[in-house]
Amino acid sequence: MTLRAPDEGDQRAERLSRALVALRHAQEAWLDDLHQVCLGDPAVVSAFRRWEERLTLIKLHLHRCEARLLHWLMIPGRARGDAPAAPGLPQRRILARDWRERLEHWFSAQRIDPAYRRIEDVLDHDQEAVTADIVTDLAQLAELATLAVAALAGVGDDSDQDALEDLAFYRVIGPWRSQGQPALHDVLRWLAEHLRDQEDW
Repeated sequence: MTLRAPDEGDQRAERLSRALVALRHAQEAWLDDLHQVCLGDPAVVSAFRRWEERLTLIKLHLHRCEARLLHWLMIPGRARGDAPAAPGLPQRRILARDWRERLEHWFSAQRIDPAYRRIEDVLDHDQEAVTADIVTDLAQLAELATLAVAALAGVGDDSDQDALEDLAFYRVIGPWRSQGQPALHDVLRWLAEHLRDQEDW
């Protein structure tokens, strides 16, 4: 009996699968940290520093997943699967409300003002800053991460290749790019500003 050498499609699918698993682990780590902090952790600076590191890691893993997905899409003659059903709006609203309530309670207990000034395009000299809410941004990221972790729960080396592409795009990368990317950028900038104020040189 001879073993079949993995073809290029198998290798690309495996790389995409591993990238998605790494992204899932990164999101799980941040969500667990967020949950523990919201239970009443008073070490604000340490929490913000961990969040900055973990969210930056999530951002890097998202870029890697996009690159792996692009390589997977370039396989000629590959059959496409059906787009998986996305979670309904009620489920998303429940998740967002739950995270928002927990974050609001923690920010209030630590006496941290969640309001900040946001500029959509720093290169537009005519644009005026608008008031935004960091709790809303964090809750949105937590909602997206929670849904993505659930969608990726069954992904592994033996995942169905035909479903991998649509799962990666419709349930993970697409939502993060369309809904999470602006919030992720704002949260990382907000965390960096707060940590810079606390730096002891």
